[in-house]
Amino acid sequence: MIRLIKISAVLLVLATVVACSSGPQPMHVVKSSHKSSPAEFEKALALMKSGDIQGATQAFLKLSESYPRSTGPLTNLGIIAARQEQYEPAAKYFLAALQRDSKNVTALNWMGFVTSKNGSFTGALDWYNKALAARNDYAPTHLNIGILYETVLKQSSQALEHYRRYQELTGGDNMLVSAWIHNLESGTDYVAVNTSKVN
Repeated sequence: MIRLIKISAVLLVLATVVACSSGPQPMHVVKSSHKSSPAEFEKALALMKSGDIQGATQAFLKLSESYPRSTGPLTNLGIIAARQEQYEPAAKYFLAALQRDSKNVTALNWMGFVTSKNGSFTGALDWYNKALAARNDYAPTHLNIGILYETVLKQSSQALEHYRRYQELTGGDNMLVSAWIHNLESGTDYVAVNTSKVN
């Protein structure tokens, strides 16, 4: 029951991160990395933010064709698909974006997310590590990899490291992540292994 509550809370946090972030984040819209029409791109983003999925999808598809070097439209198409729980099409969009720019941290992070949703947790870990290799200060990846380490891989010390880094990068305002850190630090295993840090 506690695990089910935590997983539900995780999904809520992920949805919030995606919806509110700017600049991978796993749950957010992405600015175009190559020159494209700012007006067209802003219109597509506005459609996406307003919930007009069909309109946003058509707008980003058109932008992707018009600006074949831009990764933003493909990444946002992937985010739209992932939010609709259409993980296979989402992965195709993210992979297409990564063909255009292999260091697109948002696409790398989202690939970790959709790969984990498909049940491949080691594959998800690989994608998250690629995202951190591309940009180690990308907060959403630290959150996602921390959740993976804690809930699936059962590696508390690694989870703590990434939760702490996430809080450091985001100003420590996420009270839920603060609670997760406290719970992990209070755990018997953590205390036993880290007695020198606790004392």
